[in-house]
Amino acid sequence: MPATSLGNNHITDIYMSVLSSLSKEDKIILATKLLNSAAQTDKKKSKLDLRTCFKGDWFEGKTAKEAADELRKSRTFNRTVSTW
Repeated sequence: MPATSLGNNHITDIYMSVLSSLSKEDKIILATKLLNSAAQTDKKKSKLDLRTCFKGDWFEGKTAKEAADELRKSRTFNRTVSTW
């Protein structure tokens, strides 16, 4: 499988730059979890659905349009622009 690329950076390079600040122990724990997830059988595979990850957190029972309208209405602007 080819590596996913974002511009000139491979996604693995991006992850490594983010994870570089972890302690040695945390990196070992993370590597173990990653290896275990890669070793899982196909029957345990499931697609990640971001909507279910955040289910109940925001805008439960509202359509996308209703949620977007509510977000727009809740915006507050306190910047004043001086006239010339």
